[in-house]
Amino acid sequence: MRRKKLVFGLLGLVIIAVVYYFNTSYVETTKKLEQTKKLKQQINLQLNELRIQGFSISNREIKKEEEHFFITLDDPKKAVVFFSQKGIRVKLEETEELRGLTLGADVAYLNDTIALELYPVELPINLTTLLTKENNKELLAQVDVMIKKKIFFVHIDLDHSATTFKGYFKDINETIRGGEEVKFSLHGYHFSGNVKEERIVKFKQTLNTCHLYMRGEIDRTISGLKSNYALTGATAYDYTSSYTIEKLKIDDPPQTTLLANDISLFSTSSVKDGLAVERLKTKIKNIDLISEKEKVGMQTLEIEMNMSNIDINTYKKLQKVDAKDEKKVDALLETLVSKNIHLEIPMLSVDRVTLHEKEMLGFSLDAKLDVDKSLDIYRLDIDPKHVLNKIDGDINLSLSKEILTLLKEDPKAMLIYMIYRPKRALGQKIYDINIKDSSVKINDKVLEF
Repeated sequence: MRRKKLVFGLLGLVIIAVVYYFNTSYVETTKKLEQTKKLKQQINLQLNELRIQGFSISNREIKKEEEHFFITLDDPKKAVVFFSQKGIRVKLEETEELRGLTLGADVAYLNDTIALELYPVELPINLTTLLTKENNKELLAQVDVMIKKKIFFVHIDLDHSATTFKGYFKDINETIRGGEEVKFSLHGYHFSGNVKEERIVKFKQTLNTCHLYMRGEIDRTISGLKSNYALTGATAYDYTSSYTIEKLKIDDPPQTTLLANDISLFSTSSVKDGLAVERLKTKIKNIDLISEKEKVGMQTLEIEMNMSNIDINTYKKLQKVDAKDEKKVDALLETLVSKNIHLEIPMLSVDRVTLHEKEMLGFSLDAKLDVDKSLDIYRLDIDPKHVLNKIDGDINLSLSKEILTLLKEDPKAMLIYMIYRPKRALGQKIYDINIKDSSVKINDKVLEF
């Protein structure tokens, strides 16, 4: 079931990636309909490029003003690089699960636009093999009907100058019955954008609601999504991006259920001399974490975070490496921190908190951390204190009296409270934590390890 969940989630990624690719494929074409021949020549160039990127093209039919072909993912190693180039971060092992996935593509050259339609026609080899081994003929038959009906279908219109595009995913409301019941619905997903010099420079999307349910396995809902993206510089890491979500639910039994309302996120990134500066702001009106033993609620959660000196080339390599290859991962992390990464958290605050069915005032935190370039990743497992030698920083933590009283019910927390007394200001309990020269001080008192 884990693999089935993975594949169902990644199907959408492949469709979006191919849509992205064709959105940037017609820049040197003309608005005039009589030059459809040139448009077809450009299609040839892009299909040849897809072949190099780990895909194969088959069953191509070319008519006067339209054509049809199949796109199949054959080489996951090449495809993972393709996904990365399009800003979609997928691990190699995940892409392996999509080997053999085939999409049908219909292209129509209309008076004012070029219309592209994409839809799955064959499932990935691993998923088909898995369903066959489970002898789930009923599920296979239902999926086959869905494919024939083009349930998973995306349409996009691109103007002849290839400077603007818009499209949508067809609404979905399906129930699959077999060993486990699976429900999937998607309503009101639309997108649009602008292209300049073969790159998408603006992208906007809206979604009314999306719901995925698998009995006893997963229950996820997102509704009221709006997002805007704009490229602001020469690299893919020069951008501004914003998201708002009305409601979010993630329920993966037997793990914690997350419920959140009115989420907003704004981020910016800019690159200079190969180093990126990223800024993030997030605000959530209400968020609840529910487990079998406890419910933790937070009202008005706000986070601001800044990070600088991020080496872009190393970061790109880290996205492509196999997570199981610990030596390569550690080596890249070593290179990443060698640029003296700086982290700031100007704000992390919660107005009110609910713990043990008690509502109380919340907390706030701000921090600044600098990582020395000589940090040795390989020593962390052997000598955890090594990190203290290579990090300087200040952390300021402010807790409400109610939260501190609740924490003191834990014997270990009570011991820390007795040794490191908090400061007091405006009814809050304050802890100033300083990390420098292998030493940690809490309110000017050295922390003993």
